[in-house]
Amino acid sequence: MRKHRDRVSSDHDENVSLIALAEVNVPEHVIARIMRKDHAQINRMRADYESGREMVRVILRPRCGGGYEIEDGRHRVIAAKLAGEAHIEALIVGS
Repeated sequence: MRKHRDRVSSDHDENVSLIALAEVNVPEHVIARIMRKDHAQINRMRADYESGREMVRVILRPRCGGGYEIEDGRHRVIAAKLAGEAHIEALIVGS
């Protein structure tokens, strides 16, 4: 089983949250469309996650029914999921 990141970046920002990827809504048709278009970019990002490279945080917005919608960072969320990450660093906007 792949180990996930348990830390928030060393340049701590109180607005940054560690969010379970299972709570981030990405419909399968969106994943398929992005993978068809940007497969190489996603694979590079996946490799970055797998090597432990610090990534730019995604921006998420809470959903009415629970979980989060992606405001910015769909490619990073997909790459993190493919890399076996359980959590992702995110800035949460709106409420």
